[in-house]
Amino acid sequence: MGYRRIISRALLISFLLTVIALVTWSLNRNSHILEQDSILVYVPARQGQVEQGVVAEGVIIRDEMVYLSPAGGTLKVVAQETSRVRADTVIAEVVPDKALTRTGDNAGIRLNPEKPGVVSFTLDGLERVLTPSSWVDFDAKKVSELISNPVTVESNMHVETGQALFRVIDNYSVYVLVFLEHDIAQSVSDVLTVGRRCNLRFDPIPERLCSARIVSRVGSDDDSKPGALLLQLTDYPHELHYLRQIKAKIVTGIQRGIAIPRQALVKEKDEYLVYTPANLGVNATPVKVISTDESYAICQGLKEGQQVITNPYVVHELGITVWK
Repeated sequence: MGYRRIISRALLISFLLTVIALVTWSLNRNSHILEQDSILVYVPARQGQVEQGVVAEGVIIRDEMVYLSPAGGTLKVVAQETSRVRADTVIAEVVPDKALTRTGDNAGIRLNPEKPGVVSFTLDGLERVLTPSSWVDFDAKKVSELISNPVTVESNMHVETGQALFRVIDNYSVYVLVFLEHDIAQSVSDVLTVGRRCNLRFDPIPERLCSARIVSRVGSDDDSKPGALLLQLTDYPHELHYLRQIKAKIVTGIQRGIAIPRQALVKEKDEYLVYTPANLGVNATPVKVISTDESYAICQGLKEGQQVITNPYVVHELGITVWK
């Protein structure tokens, strides 16, 4: 009888210890999962696009005519900034000083443009330095040393004889001179040929894609890659009318597909993979990278909506299990 009680008590204790162990394991497991989920950052793979091309520093060159004040006096502005004007349009008037006015009927000297274009009362002093014919004399270093100091001429201000008042921009002859680095991809360099059409995305107006045509190319020390490109815009972005030095992306193509953040990619030997959530760890999913830009990658091997981990370095730092 005593022996049976001892056996029963031993079995009960063993059962209780088993239950405690299972509960403890379950709590630790859930705690580990919660801790893992709170550290890893997920985003869903989505349909998107990546622009192929190269980012370059450049300078805007315009075919523009600067008008000087024919006399000293008070400036009366008639046209508006960035408005399109014809050759017979009155842009501004200069009312001479009273000492120079011979009759009371002299209301002022009217200024009309010689050619139609876009008028701008903002000048930076480089209008006669950077021209469509002088660009070959500049390189990246020389352009970076140019000082652009935009000044706006306003109505009712006093002007002197010979003072620059405004400019008229030929909006059909706006160019962008860009200087490319030596390490650009050969596939991109090969398509940057004279006559080819491409798109430009400028930093000040990133939401707008401007069309352009490559009109000239100058080689660098390595003739296999262009050192400078002159592109003529086929549309006139008014937002850039007063800017000179600029950063732009030459877009040579657009790749569409399943897009993920570029930082989600993990390089392993000769292939790429991404980590996706899994029970008590993460799955390593091989992907084929089709194209990338500064932020995103177009990949094959993922489904739309599939969660990918955007901070994969945490997996190895914390020793999270990787299932393959």
